[in-house]
Amino acid sequence: MIKILEIINRWGYLNIEQIALLLNKHIRAVDTLLRDLMIKKLIRVDQLTRKNIYTLSSLGNRKLGKSSTYIRINYNELTHQDLLIKWLAQQNDIVSYQTEKQLKTESPREKGYPDLLVHYEDKDMIVELERTRKTIKRFEDKLDGLRQYLKQNMHIMWLVSNQNMKKFVDEQIKSYNWKLEQHHIEIFNS
Repeated sequence: MIKILEIINRWGYLNIEQIALLLNKHIRAVDTLLRDLMIKKLIRVDQLTRKNIYTLSSLGNRKLGKSSTYIRINYNELTHQDLLIKWLAQQNDIVSYQTEKQLKTESPREKGYPDLLVHYEDKDMIVELERTRKTIKRFEDKLDGLRQYLKQNMHIMWLVSNQNMKKFVDEQIKSYNWKLEQHHIEIFNS
């Protein structure tokens, strides 16, 4: 059960399918564990959407040795987070990973944070999920924020939903014209 608390803490909020994917367990088994955690008042349930969304309660935060903080669920980001988790669950050679939430907590003064920082045995890589077009300025700001990672010779895996987004991201990277060999674009729509 501690593993579920740690996973929810890592992402901020998750639904049952996401927890099952991250734990590689069947949904019914996860459902039983979540009920136990709710009875013990270690997690809270937000039922505003069709799927229950689980966050840590104050008691759950204290159980992990964290200060009690209230997590506000960003309902607009649920799809984004869902796609990242589905991509992550399909990978089999990842040693560990850090979420944007974790990176913000570790160094709150940084300019930009990747969606995921993935650690392999021999390298680290940034994962950025782009579902919608951004203005050229916003995309440039995003690349400026990731510059520190590129300087550390990390590669960026851009996950896009279709060929049009792949073309758009590729054009923006080429116009930015810095460390082009470290950028990789993959179509992912699970």
